[in-house]
Amino acid sequence: MKLSNEQSEIIKASQQFREGEILKIDACAGSGKTSTLVEIVKANPRKEFLYLAFNRSIADKAGSIFPSNCVAMTIHSLAFRHLFHRQKPFLGNIKVSDLREHFSLLNNYKLYELLMQYKAFLNSDEDVIPTRGIQRIFNLVSEGKLPCMHDHYLKIFEMLPPEEQGLSEQFDCILIDESQDANPVMLNILRKASCSKIFVGDSHQSIYGFRGAINALASQEASVVKHLSISFRSTQEVLDKANRYVSFFNNEVYDGQVPYIQMKCHSQAVELRNEQHAIITRTNSKLVDVIAEYIDTPDEVLLLKRPEDVFKMPIAVYEFIHKRRRNFFGDLAFLNDFKNKNELEDYAEETGDNEINVAIRIADKYKKMLYVMKNKAAMMNSPKAPVVLTNAHTSKGLEWKSVQIEDDFPDLGDVYARCYLAPVEDTNLMESLPLVERRSMVFYDFLQELNLYYVAITRAQMEVTDLSVNGKYDTEEELSKHRDTCMAKYIKIMRA
Repeated sequence: MKLSNEQSEIIKASQQFREGEILKIDACAGSGKTSTLVEIVKANPRKEFLYLAFNRSIADKAGSIFPSNCVAMTIHSLAFRHLFHRQKPFLGNIKVSDLREHFSLLNNYKLYELLMQYKAFLNSDEDVIPTRGIQRIFNLVSEGKLPCMHDHYLKIFEMLPPEEQGLSEQFDCILIDESQDANPVMLNILRKASCSKIFVGDSHQSIYGFRGAINALASQEASVVKHLSISFRSTQEVLDKANRYVSFFNNEVYDGQVPYIQMKCHSQAVELRNEQHAIITRTNSKLVDVIAEYIDTPDEVLLLKRPEDVFKMPIAVYEFIHKRRRNFFGDLAFLNDFKNKNELEDYAEETGDNEINVAIRIADKYKKMLYVMKNKAAMMNSPKAPVVLTNAHTSKGLEWKSVQIEDDFPDLGDVYARCYLAPVEDTNLMESLPLVERRSMVFYDFLQELNLYYVAITRAQMEVTDLSVNGKYDTEEELSKHRDTCMAKYIKIMRA
């Protein structure tokens, strides 16, 4: 493999590593992150490496390409192997119905609240179990009366002292791939290890904030910071589109304090690795519209999302509006708070909730046909189909010859203005934080949307068709004017 200058610098830096030092590699989409890590391991044959991924298939693939001085696994596998040598736990997800017989005095809503509190603790870096209810769930899991969730045993491993975890004794260096997707419990495990660590990822692919991910590339201090800005995936035309949006808004959000490294194409002769055309939506609900276009030719389409997930919200909203249903629970329980369609529409408009806005339109458009379409969608499962349907979250890590971005991606200028003008709840806390951390909190929702848009664009190798409102702006000057227009609109609303 012929290394780029950026890759050569990273290899050299890894060879000069001292115990406990940390290297961060902020790598753009398609820049060869994994192949760079392989070269690091090859360049340090006397060191023992641990490669950690957050996805089983990625870890398995890595295990087949890394040299023998590197062990590859998921962070959950690491914890599982340490905790369970002989007797395996009863694995599975805990549902509200599982809790009912053990918490008989609580109704479904209270049980759901307790389950959410338990899951939040599993993903936190807290070492003390906060409530009796969560402690009781822990006890029931250990007794085999409730299934053991994967995040449960990961949390148990995280709570162990570092000498019991034994990572520093086994390895000289830990490689953390896709580290922008790490959550607090994962980071705490890594911080307890005193060996060297290399965090690799793409700050602009941090899209799992709703799962508790906190972007280790932004939060983790490092001895050395390097970049991979050469893309081996996309043409320069595709990269320029992503560069334009991220560069402009990155400068706006961080007031010029965080430089953006422009992505560059490795070669104009891009090696085409996937002939398929992908249609990428922002929301699950919008996928229903796209599925409708292929309802009579399901063999021509591969749907990457489960039909149950795609149709969940639109069907629930249809039943709320047209069947007057009012007994939703779980993540749909919020629908019980509204009296009618108008109240739900007002809420979606006031909060900028695009998923609900699209779901309302889909529910009104298709009504009872939603049930038929859901069954048809289950037939869209041919891996070699010429067209792939997915949303932005599921598209991450994949690539296609061409990509069509659907029109349900929110207006980035609009979301930026909402965040900029939103009232700050704790001004004292905000003023005490460094500028970058403060701005990351203020613009949290905006950055998630900007990153999803970036992910969608950079899935394309050769061509992007952008049907979203954002596709209208071809220069940073046009983006600036649009941003100002959105700001003026919300200032007028606030003054009214």
